[in-house]
Amino acid sequence: MTTMKPRTLSLGLLAILAAANAAATSHSLLPAGSDDMVPGHLQALPPASALITRDATRPHAERLPVSVSWALPGDAPIDPVPQPFARASREYWMDVSATELQRGIALPLSAPGAIIRLSPSDTRGGRLAASGVNVRIGGQSVAGDRAASQVGDVSALRTSGMDVPDASLVMQLRPELGAGAATLTAAGASGRYVVHVFEPRSTLTVTARADRDVALLGEPVHVTVALRDGDRTRPLQAVGGFLRAPDGQTTLLDYRAGTNGDFDATALPLHASRTPGLWELHSFTLSDDGHGNAVRRDTTSVFAVAVPDARLDGTADTRPGKNHGIDVTLGLDAASASRYAVSGVLYGRDASGRMVPGAYAQSAAWVAPGRGALVLHFDRSSVAGIGAPYELRDLRLQDQPAISLLEHRALALRFDRP
Repeated sequence: MTTMKPRTLSLGLLAILAAANAAATSHSLLPAGSDDMVPGHLQALPPASALITRDATRPHAERLPVSVSWALPGDAPIDPVPQPFARASREYWMDVSATELQRGIALPLSAPGAIIRLSPSDTRGGRLAASGVNVRIGGQSVAGDRAASQVGDVSALRTSGMDVPDASLVMQLRPELGAGAATLTAAGASGRYVVHVFEPRSTLTVTARADRDVALLGEPVHVTVALRDGDRTRPLQAVGGFLRAPDGQTTLLDYRAGTNGDFDATALPLHASRTPGLWELHSFTLSDDGHGNAVRRDTTSVFAVAVPDARLDGTADTRPGKNHGIDVTLGLDAASASRYAVSGVLYGRDASGRMVPGAYAQSAAWVAPGRGALVLHFDRSSVAGIGAPYELRDLRLQDQPAISLLEHRALALRFDRP
């Protein structure tokens, strides 16, 4: 009888697997939408930039599969389309030499009460005191210590939490000095300085908005730069800028005037950065306030870039999960060995017949190069409040060690039964 047990167990296991396969329903993922991100080709991570290691003591070397899910309230605010970063800017920077500061540099000010910071940008930069700086504005020339309502040195700035270079100086101009064309002079300047002008009271702001928050290597990112005066749009006169990778490499951008007074440019990240981090779009603008006064603004937008080393192959199997849950198996093509993760939100009908978010699930596992699969396990408790038909939304594929989003689909799958 002992010789029969292994055979009996093996046949039983085969029967269970056959029953599970019979219960599965095969599907194809829905076509990608205009806002979706789907790799068109695969590219293995270069060894020098790969963050994967065989050192089992490192968190990112974990090989054990993990799966989690939980229920969502039917009114959960879920936006399946990621929103790019955008920030309204009231500031600009200048990199100037000591000679330029000694002669005087032009600072266009669009509102009273501007904050001016001077920081040495090299080791030759000398410390400047407010009394050694002169501000000329509105036909009057005033020493910095009298032109400023507040003055901050390095010690005060660092105490307030600002990380500033040694010998930095900050002055906030007295509001009664007004605005318009100003000239800043420092007779005792030496070396080079970065001059930063921030206008907290100005209604004129510039925003640079990229069309996505994550891009795949080799795919373009479009950025639009626009000027607003309160709730009104103002035309820009000129825009320049560059794309900077996390490893410091820069590429100049070609900005073109749009039809609404804004400017557009296309950035094309072509190389994998050897340093992890966000890519930066720096834009420098020039315009006027409508009354003949110049307006300068600099702004930055950021986005992530991923090497497309894996993608979903378009297949999906659904089946009843353990304890009346729902399992969604997603096929995967991988060009690099890594720990990949999928996540998604399962929608279904509630008691009133509305399509509502019911559950979130995420699953991660180590996948070797080639064909593989990842399974989203929606457990019984997480899907108890919804019923068929179902929709899988906000589907994401990530390379966890590389900290990158590889694929995103706002609406990935529809199915009637597990």
